[in-house]
Amino acid sequence: MCSGREGEKKRKSDWKSREIFAQLKTITPFVVRIDGRNFKKILERHSFSKPYDERFVRAMVESARNVLEELGAVFAYLFSDEVNLYFSIPVFNLRVEKINSIVPSLMASNLTSIIRPASALSFDSRIIPIKEYEVLDYLAWRQDEAWRNHMNSYAFYTLLNETGDRREVIETLRGMKSRDIHELLYRKGINLAKTPHWQRRGIMIYREEYIKNMNGVKVKRRRIKVDWNPPLFHTEEGERLIERITSP
Repeated sequence: MCSGREGEKKRKSDWKSREIFAQLKTITPFVVRIDGRNFKKILERHSFSKPYDERFVRAMVESARNVLEELGAVFAYLFSDEVNLYFSIPVFNLRVEKINSIVPSLMASNLTSIIRPASALSFDSRIIPIKEYEVLDYLAWRQDEAWRNHMNSYAFYTLLNETGDRREVIETLRGMKSRDIHELLYRKGINLAKTPHWQRRGIMIYREEYIKNMNGVKVKRRRIKVDWNPPLFHTEEGERLIERITSP
């Protein structure tokens, strides 16, 4: 029979052993991708414009920037309610549980403090281990998703404003090809190629070098840049940008 202290140690050990994911670790570099949960309903309650509202986007940008600075991410790429943060150095000892809980909670708390929603905000989170040479392909993939989201959002809300019937709109758009959606919107006076760049391509947040004049001496400094007009990542311009901001 165990003494009180020995019994307490045994109980603690037993429960600690059930934290089976506590020591699960990722590797560097890696991406943390977070997505808003039920944001559509929350934003509707606050009468944000559809399909895009610049007030909300600026709140997302400011929140992502704060997370990037606090945790030391290399860059953040975001569109809609999705944020991708790229880390090249270990954070939280690379523990998956820590990263997947702290990153989305920081984003949610920052965003909550800005937009003051009536109900709680939350994000889900996943970690993607990635090699340096894969970063460009990953971003191109997410940028393709930003374009699809942009196209589908315009189509959905344009038709919804006309009919007021969500089910009808969903059925109308079901199975439609991209070129058909383009044509549908063009006939209604919406040219997707003329919408703001950030809606089509997403937004990048990263550190850039600049020259500061200090008492007649020019020195290099780094600052956070919010790029509302990033290049297409599958182009040479996109490749040069990512190479520049990910270089040590």
